[in-house]
Amino acid sequence: MSTPIKRLEIIKNAIELEDDDIIESQLARLKSEAFDEELQAIVVALEQKNYTGAIAAIARWLQSQRAVTPWRDPQLAASKLELKALEERLRDLIDRRNARVQQLDEFNDIYLTRLGPLMSQILALRKTLAELNLRRQQAEARRREADYRRCQQYVAQAVEVLTTLTQHWRDLPADSVQAAAARKHLQQQSNLIANLLAEAQELETGLTREEEPARQARDEANDEYEKYREQQHEAEIRLRKGKALSEEDQNELKRLWRQASKLCHPDLVADDLKDEANAMMVQLNQAKQRGDVKAIRSLVARLHQGLEPLMASDRLNDLTRIRKKMAQVREQIDTLMSELAELEKEESWLLVSSLSNMEAYFAQQEKALHEVRASLEHQVSEAQLDDVA
Repeated sequence: MSTPIKRLEIIKNAIELEDDDIIESQLARLKSEAFDEELQAIVVALEQKNYTGAIAAIARWLQSQRAVTPWRDPQLAASKLELKALEERLRDLIDRRNARVQQLDEFNDIYLTRLGPLMSQILALRKTLAELNLRRQQAEARRREADYRRCQQYVAQAVEVLTTLTQHWRDLPADSVQAAAARKHLQQQSNLIANLLAEAQELETGLTREEEPARQARDEANDEYEKYREQQHEAEIRLRKGKALSEEDQNELKRLWRQASKLCHPDLVADDLKDEANAMMVQLNQAKQRGDVKAIRSLVARLHQGLEPLMASDRLNDLTRIRKKMAQVREQIDTLMSELAELEKEESWLLVSSLSNMEAYFAQQEKALHEVRASLEHQVSEAQLDDVA
Protein backbone atom coordinates (compact mmCIF):
# COMPACT_ATOMS: atom_id res chain seq x y z
CA MET A 1 0.00 0.00 0.00
CA SER A 2 2.75 2.47 0.91
CA THR A 3 4.39 2.33 -2.54
CA PRO A 4 1.36 3.71 -4.53
CA ILE A 5 0.92 6.41 -1.87
CA LYS A 6 4.49 7.61 -2.29
CA ARG A 7 4.32 7.34 -6.04
CA LEU A 8 1.10 9.39 -6.26
CA GLU A 9 2.58 12.03 -3.97
CA ILE A 10 5.54 12.29 -6.39
CA ILE A 11 3.17 12.55 -9.38
CA LYS A 12 1.05 15.19 -7.59
CA ASN A 13 4.17 17.28 -6.89
CA ALA A 14 5.37 16.79 -10.47
CA ILE A 15 2.02 18.10 -11.82
CA GLU A 16 2.36 21.14 -9.59
CA LEU A 17 5.94 21.60 -10.86
CA GLU A 18 4.77 21.03 -14.47
CA ASP A 19 7.45 18.32 -14.92
CA ASP A 20 6.30 15.83 -17.59
CA ASP A 21 9.45 13.67 -17.32
CA ILE A 22 8.84 12.80 -13.68
CA ILE A 23 5.14 12.12 -14.37
CA GLU A 24 6.00 9.71 -17.22
CA SER A 25 8.67 7.86 -15.21
CA GLN A 26 6.33 7.33 -12.25
CA LEU A 27 3.30 6.51 -14.39
CA ALA A 28 5.04 3.47 -15.89
CA ARG A 29 5.53 2.05 -12.39
CA LEU A 30 2.11 3.11 -11.11
CA LYS A 31 0.38 1.07 -13.82
CA SER A 32 1.76 -2.16 -12.32
CA GLU A 33 0.62 -1.09 -8.83
CA ALA A 34 -2.97 -0.02 -9.71
CA PHE A 35 -4.80 -2.52 -7.52
CA ASP A 36 -8.24 -0.84 -7.45
CA GLU A 37 -10.59 0.98 -9.84
CA GLU A 38 -9.76 4.42 -8.48
CA LEU A 39 -6.05 3.94 -9.15
CA GLN A 40 -6.78 2.59 -12.60
CA ALA A 41 -8.93 5.68 -13.31
CA ILE A 42 -6.03 7.91 -12.22
CA VAL A 43 -3.70 6.02 -14.59
CA VAL A 44 -6.14 6.56 -17.49
CA ALA A 45 -6.42 10.30 -16.68
CA LEU A 46 -2.65 10.67 -16.61
CA GLU A 47 -2.20 8.76 -19.87
CA GLN A 48 -4.80 11.08 -21.49
CA LYS A 49 -2.92 14.12 -20.08
CA ASN A 50 -6.08 15.04 -18.14
CA TYR A 51 -4.01 16.51 -15.33
CA THR A 52 -6.90 18.56 -13.87
CA GLY A 53 -9.02 15.47 -13.33
CA ALA A 54 -5.96 13.41 -12.33
CA ILE A 55 -4.80 15.77 -9.57
CA ALA A 56 -8.29 15.97 -8.09
CA ALA A 57 -8.61 12.15 -8.13
CA ILE A 58 -5.11 11.79 -6.63
CA ALA A 59 -6.00 14.18 -3.80
CA ARG A 60 -9.21 12.25 -3.01
CA TRP A 61 -7.44 8.87 -3.09
CA LEU A 62 -4.57 10.05 -0.90
CA GLN A 63 -7.03 11.51 1.61
CA SER A 64 -8.90 8.20 1.82
CA GLN A 65 -5.71 6.19 2.27
CA ARG A 66 -4.25 8.40 5.01
CA ALA A 67 -7.19 7.50 7.21
CA VAL A 68 -6.32 3.77 7.10
CA THR A 69 -2.54 3.71 6.46
CA PRO A 70 -0.35 3.43 9.59
CA TRP A 71 2.38 6.03 10.05
CA ARG A 72 5.85 4.98 8.99
CA ASP A 73 9.01 6.51 10.39
CA PRO A 74 10.82 8.27 7.50
CA GLN A 75 14.15 7.46 9.23
CA LEU A 76 13.37 3.78 8.76
CA ALA A 77 12.88 4.17 5.01
CA ALA A 78 15.99 6.34 4.71
CA SER A 79 18.08 3.85 6.68
CA LYS A 80 16.82 0.89 4.62
CA LEU A 81 17.72 2.76 1.43
CA GLU A 82 21.17 3.63 2.78
CA LEU A 83 21.72 0.01 3.85
CA LYS A 84 20.68 -1.15 0.36
CA ALA A 85 23.25 1.21 -1.18
CA LEU A 86 25.96 -0.14 1.15
CA GLU A 87 24.99 -3.71 0.28
CA GLU A 88 25.21 -2.94 -3.43
CA ARG A 89 28.66 -1.48 -2.92
CA LEU A 90 29.72 -4.57 -0.96
CA ARG A 91 28.27 -6.78 -3.70
CA ASP A 92 30.29 -4.93 -6.35
CA LEU A 93 33.49 -5.25 -4.28
CA ILE A 94 32.94 -8.99 -3.82
CA ASP A 95 32.41 -9.30 -7.56
CA ARG A 96 35.64 -7.38 -8.24
CA ARG A 97 37.56 -9.62 -5.86
CA ASN A 98 36.03 -12.77 -7.37
CA ALA A 99 36.90 -11.57 -10.87
CA ARG A 100 40.54 -10.99 -9.90
CA VAL A 101 40.83 -14.30 -8.06
CA GLN A 102 39.27 -16.09 -11.03
CA GLN A 103 41.75 -14.42 -13.38
CA LEU A 104 44.68 -15.43 -11.15
CA ASP A 105 43.41 -19.02 -10.84
CA GLU A 106 43.06 -19.35 -14.60
CA PHE A 107 46.57 -17.99 -15.17
CA ASN A 108 48.04 -20.31 -12.52
CA ASP A 109 46.37 -23.32 -14.15
CA ILE A 110 47.81 -22.36 -17.55
CA TYR A 111 51.23 -21.79 -15.95
CA LEU A 112 51.16 -25.17 -14.19
CA THR A 113 50.20 -27.07 -17.32
CA ARG A 114 52.46 -25.13 -19.70
CA LEU A 115 55.60 -25.02 -17.54
CA GLY A 116 54.68 -27.76 -15.06
CA PRO A 117 56.62 -30.64 -16.69
CA LEU A 118 59.78 -28.52 -16.82
CA MET A 119 59.31 -27.34 -13.24
CA SER A 120 58.72 -30.92 -12.11
CA GLN A 121 62.05 -31.94 -13.68
CA ILE A 122 63.78 -29.06 -11.90
CA LEU A 123 62.23 -29.97 -8.55
CA ALA A 124 63.14 -33.64 -9.11
CA LEU A 125 66.76 -32.62 -9.76
CA ARG A 126 66.76 -30.48 -6.60
CA LYS A 127 65.39 -33.46 -4.70
CA THR A 128 68.15 -35.69 -6.13
CA LEU A 129 70.79 -33.09 -5.30
CA ALA A 130 69.52 -32.77 -1.74
CA GLU A 131 69.55 -36.58 -1.37
CA LEU A 132 73.14 -36.79 -2.68
CA ASN A 133 74.20 -34.00 -0.34
CA LEU A 134 72.63 -35.85 2.59
CA ARG A 135 74.44 -39.04 1.58
CA ARG A 136 77.70 -37.10 1.39
CA GLN A 137 77.06 -35.64 4.83
CA GLN A 138 76.18 -39.08 6.20
CA ALA A 139 79.40 -40.53 4.75
CA GLU A 140 81.30 -37.63 6.26
CA ALA A 141 79.57 -38.27 9.60
CA ARG A 142 80.59 -41.97 9.46
CA ARG A 143 84.16 -40.96 8.70
CA ARG A 144 84.16 -38.52 11.60
CA GLU A 145 82.73 -41.18 13.89
CA ALA A 146 85.46 -43.62 12.86
CA ASP A 147 88.06 -40.88 13.44
CA TYR A 148 86.49 -40.15 16.82
CA ARG A 149 86.67 -43.81 17.87
CA ARG A 150 90.30 -44.07 16.73
CA CYS A 151 91.09 -40.87 18.57
CA GLN A 152 89.59 -42.33 21.74
CA GLN A 153 91.75 -45.42 21.29
CA TYR A 154 94.86 -43.24 20.85
CA VAL A 155 93.95 -41.34 24.01
CA ALA A 156 93.61 -44.59 25.97
CA GLN A 157 96.94 -45.83 24.63
CA ALA A 158 98.63 -42.50 25.35
CA VAL A 159 97.32 -42.55 28.94
CA GLU A 160 98.75 -46.03 29.42
CA VAL A 161 102.12 -44.80 28.11
CA LEU A 162 101.90 -41.77 30.41
CA THR A 163 101.25 -44.03 33.39
CA THR A 164 104.32 -46.16 32.51
CA LEU A 165 106.50 -43.09 32.01
CA THR A 166 105.34 -41.60 35.28
CA GLN A 167 106.19 -44.78 37.18
CA HIS A 168 109.57 -44.94 35.48
CA TRP A 169 110.31 -41.28 36.34
CA ARG A 170 109.41 -41.87 40.00
CA ASP A 171 111.83 -44.81 40.18
CA LEU A 172 114.76 -42.64 39.06
CA PRO A 173 116.94 -40.46 41.35
CA ALA A 174 115.43 -36.99 41.34
CA ASP A 175 118.66 -35.21 40.35
CA SER A 176 119.82 -37.70 37.74
CA VAL A 177 120.16 -37.07 34.00
CA GLN A 178 117.74 -39.96 33.37
CA ALA A 179 115.10 -38.26 35.56
CA ALA A 180 115.42 -35.03 33.57
CA ALA A 181 114.95 -36.94 30.28
CA ALA A 182 111.99 -38.82 31.77
CA ARG A 183 110.33 -35.51 32.80
CA LYS A 184 110.74 -34.24 29.24
CA HIS A 185 109.08 -37.40 27.88
CA LEU A 186 106.26 -36.98 30.43
CA GLN A 187 105.62 -33.42 29.25
CA GLN A 188 105.59 -34.47 25.61
CA GLN A 189 103.16 -37.29 26.39
CA SER A 190 100.90 -34.91 28.34
CA ASN A 191 100.87 -32.51 25.39
CA LEU A 192 100.01 -35.38 23.03
CA ILE A 193 97.09 -36.42 25.27
CA ALA A 194 95.81 -32.81 25.44
CA ASN A 195 95.90 -32.54 21.64
CA LEU A 196 94.13 -35.89 21.22
CA LEU A 197 91.41 -34.88 23.71
CA ALA A 198 90.85 -31.57 21.86
CA GLU A 199 90.59 -33.41 18.54
CA ALA A 200 88.17 -35.96 20.05
CA GLN A 201 85.98 -33.17 21.42
CA GLU A 202 85.89 -31.42 18.03
CA LEU A 203 84.99 -34.70 16.26
CA GLU A 204 82.27 -35.44 18.82
CA THR A 205 80.69 -31.99 18.42
CA GLY A 206 80.45 -32.36 14.65
CA LEU A 207 79.03 -35.90 14.59
CA THR A 208 75.39 -34.77 14.01
CA ARG A 209 75.74 -31.01 13.53
CA GLU A 210 76.36 -31.08 9.77
CA GLU A 211 73.98 -33.93 8.92
CA GLU A 212 70.77 -32.43 10.34
CA PRO A 213 70.53 -29.37 8.00
CA ALA A 214 71.14 -31.67 5.02
CA ARG A 215 68.37 -34.01 6.20
CA GLN A 216 65.99 -31.07 6.61
CA ALA A 217 66.89 -29.75 3.13
CA ARG A 218 66.22 -33.22 1.66
CA ASP A 219 62.80 -33.42 3.35
CA GLU A 220 61.86 -29.91 2.18
CA ALA A 221 62.89 -30.74 -1.41
CA ASN A 222 60.76 -33.91 -1.30
CA ASP A 223 57.74 -32.00 0.07
CA GLU A 224 58.08 -29.24 -2.51
CA TYR A 225 58.25 -31.77 -5.35
CA GLU A 226 55.21 -33.73 -4.14
CA LYS A 227 53.10 -30.60 -3.53
CA TYR A 228 53.95 -29.20 -6.95
CA ARG A 229 53.11 -32.47 -8.66
CA GLU A 230 49.73 -32.50 -6.89
CA GLN A 231 49.02 -28.89 -7.90
CA GLN A 232 50.00 -29.63 -11.48
CA HIS A 233 47.76 -32.70 -11.57
CA GLU A 234 44.77 -30.73 -10.24
CA ALA A 235 45.39 -27.94 -12.77
CA GLU A 236 45.51 -30.47 -15.61
CA ILE A 237 42.17 -31.93 -14.48
CA ARG A 238 40.55 -28.47 -14.34
CA LEU A 239 41.83 -27.52 -17.78
CA ARG A 240 40.79 -30.87 -19.21
CA LYS A 241 37.26 -30.32 -17.90
CA GLY A 242 37.34 -26.79 -19.31
CA LYS A 243 38.33 -28.07 -22.74
CA ALA A 244 35.34 -30.41 -22.65
CA LEU A 245 33.14 -27.27 -22.70
CA SER A 246 32.66 -25.04 -25.70
CA GLU A 247 34.00 -21.49 -25.48
CA GLU A 248 30.41 -20.29 -25.13
CA ASP A 249 29.77 -22.67 -22.21
CA GLN A 250 33.05 -21.67 -20.54
CA ASN A 251 32.08 -18.00 -20.70
CA GLU A 252 28.58 -18.78 -19.41
CA LEU A 253 30.06 -20.84 -16.57
CA LYS A 254 32.16 -17.87 -15.45
CA ARG A 255 29.27 -15.42 -15.85
CA LEU A 256 26.77 -17.57 -13.96
CA TRP A 257 29.24 -18.35 -11.18
CA ARG A 258 29.90 -14.66 -10.58
CA GLN A 259 26.18 -13.89 -10.77
CA ALA A 260 25.34 -16.63 -8.24
CA SER A 261 28.20 -15.54 -5.96
CA LYS A 262 26.71 -12.06 -5.84
CA LEU A 263 23.29 -13.46 -4.93
CA CYS A 264 24.21 -15.92 -2.17
CA HIS A 265 27.61 -14.89 -0.80
CA PRO A 266 27.49 -15.27 3.01
CA ASP A 267 28.81 -11.73 3.48
CA LEU A 268 25.83 -10.34 1.58
CA VAL A 269 22.80 -12.16 2.95
CA ALA A 270 20.76 -11.44 6.05
CA ASP A 271 22.15 -13.03 9.24
CA ASP A 272 19.37 -15.63 9.51
CA LEU A 273 20.25 -16.98 6.03
CA LYS A 274 24.05 -17.27 6.41
CA ASP A 275 24.03 -21.05 6.97
CA GLU A 276 21.87 -21.54 3.89
CA ALA A 277 24.11 -19.21 1.87
CA ASN A 278 27.24 -21.08 2.99
CA ALA A 279 25.73 -24.38 1.85
CA MET A 280 24.81 -22.88 -1.52
CA MET A 281 28.31 -21.44 -1.98
CA VAL A 282 29.76 -24.93 -1.39
CA GLN A 283 27.42 -26.36 -4.06
CA LEU A 284 28.27 -23.49 -6.38
CA ASN A 285 32.05 -23.94 -6.07
CA GLN A 286 31.78 -27.70 -6.47
CA ALA A 287 29.72 -27.24 -9.64
CA LYS A 288 32.31 -24.77 -10.94
CA GLN A 289 35.14 -27.26 -10.31
CA ARG A 290 33.17 -29.93 -12.21
CA GLY A 291 32.47 -27.53 -15.06
CA ASP A 292 28.76 -28.20 -14.52
CA VAL A 293 27.02 -25.27 -16.27
CA LYS A 294 23.59 -26.87 -15.83
CA ALA A 295 23.96 -27.13 -12.05
CA ILE A 296 25.07 -23.50 -11.71
CA ARG A 297 22.22 -22.35 -13.96
CA SER A 298 19.80 -24.27 -11.72
CA LEU A 299 21.27 -22.63 -8.60
CA VAL A 300 20.87 -19.17 -10.13
CA ALA A 301 17.24 -19.98 -10.98
CA ARG A 302 16.59 -21.14 -7.41
CA LEU A 303 18.10 -17.95 -6.04
CA HIS A 304 15.90 -15.80 -8.26
CA GLN A 305 12.73 -17.79 -7.69
CA GLY A 306 12.84 -18.89 -4.09
CA LEU A 307 15.54 -17.32 -1.98
CA GLU A 308 15.41 -13.65 -2.90
CA PRO A 309 15.28 -11.20 -1.28
CA LEU A 310 18.29 -12.35 0.70
CA MET A 311 19.76 -9.02 1.65
CA ALA A 312 19.21 -7.53 5.09
CA SER A 313 17.76 -4.31 3.64
CA ASP A 314 14.85 -6.38 2.26
CA ARG A 315 14.19 -8.24 5.52
CA LEU A 316 14.87 -5.88 8.43
CA ASN A 317 12.23 -3.40 9.62
CA ASP A 318 13.71 -2.41 12.97
CA LEU A 319 15.71 0.83 12.92
CA THR A 320 18.20 -0.32 15.60
CA ARG A 321 18.93 -3.60 13.81
CA ILE A 322 19.23 -1.81 10.46
CA ARG A 323 21.79 0.64 11.84
CA LYS A 324 23.73 -2.22 13.44
CA LYS A 325 23.75 -4.01 10.09
CA MET A 326 24.92 -0.82 8.36
CA ALA A 327 27.95 -0.69 10.69
CA GLN A 328 28.73 -4.36 9.90
CA VAL A 329 28.49 -3.80 6.14
CA ARG A 330 30.74 -0.72 6.35
CA GLU A 331 33.33 -2.82 8.20
CA GLN A 332 33.08 -5.54 5.53
CA ILE A 333 33.54 -2.90 2.82
CA ASP A 334 36.67 -1.56 4.53
CA THR A 335 38.07 -5.11 4.86
CA LEU A 336 37.41 -5.88 1.19
CA MET A 337 38.95 -2.59 0.07
CA SER A 338 42.10 -3.49 2.04
CA GLU A 339 42.14 -7.01 0.55
CA LEU A 340 41.83 -5.65 -2.98
CA ALA A 341 44.56 -3.07 -2.34
CA GLU A 342 46.90 -5.79 -1.04
CA LEU A 343 46.03 -8.16 -3.88
CA GLU A 344 46.79 -5.50 -6.48
CA LYS A 345 50.27 -5.05 -4.97
CA GLU A 346 51.14 -8.74 -5.23
CA GLU A 347 53.67 -9.77 -7.87
CA SER A 348 51.31 -12.38 -9.33
CA TRP A 349 48.55 -9.82 -9.95
CA LEU A 350 50.99 -7.20 -11.29
CA LEU A 351 52.26 -9.85 -13.72
CA VAL A 352 48.83 -11.11 -14.84
CA SER A 353 47.32 -7.64 -15.20
CA SER A 354 50.29 -6.32 -17.21
CA LEU A 355 50.85 -9.25 -19.61
CA SER A 356 50.23 -8.11 -23.16
CA ASN A 357 51.75 -11.16 -24.89
CA MET A 358 51.29 -14.36 -22.89
CA GLU A 359 52.97 -16.53 -25.53
CA ALA A 360 56.13 -14.42 -25.42
CA TYR A 361 56.11 -14.56 -21.62
CA PHE A 362 55.91 -18.37 -21.54
CA ALA A 363 58.64 -18.66 -24.19
CA GLN A 364 60.91 -16.50 -22.04
CA GLN A 365 60.09 -18.54 -18.93
CA GLU A 366 60.78 -21.81 -20.75
CA LYS A 367 64.19 -20.55 -21.82
CA ALA A 368 65.08 -19.52 -18.26
CA LEU A 369 63.87 -22.83 -16.80
CA HIS A 370 65.85 -24.82 -19.37
CA GLU A 371 68.98 -23.00 -18.18
CA VAL A 372 68.15 -23.77 -14.54
CA ARG A 373 67.59 -27.43 -15.42
CA ALA A 374 70.93 -27.64 -17.26
CA SER A 375 72.74 -26.12 -14.28
CA LEU A 376 71.12 -28.57 -11.87
CA GLU A 377 71.90 -31.53 -14.13
CA HIS A 378 75.58 -30.48 -14.07
CA GLN A 379 75.52 -30.18 -10.27
CA VAL A 380 73.89 -33.60 -9.93
CA SER A 381 76.50 -35.20 -12.22
CA GLU A 382 79.36 -33.73 -10.17
CA ALA A 383 77.71 -34.81 -6.93
CA GLN A 384 77.25 -38.36 -8.27
CA LEU A 385 80.96 -38.52 -9.26
CA ASP A 386 81.93 -37.35 -5.76
CA ASP A 387 79.60 -39.96 -4.30
CA VAL A 388 81.26 -42.73 -6.29
CA ALA A 389 84.70 -41.48 -5.36
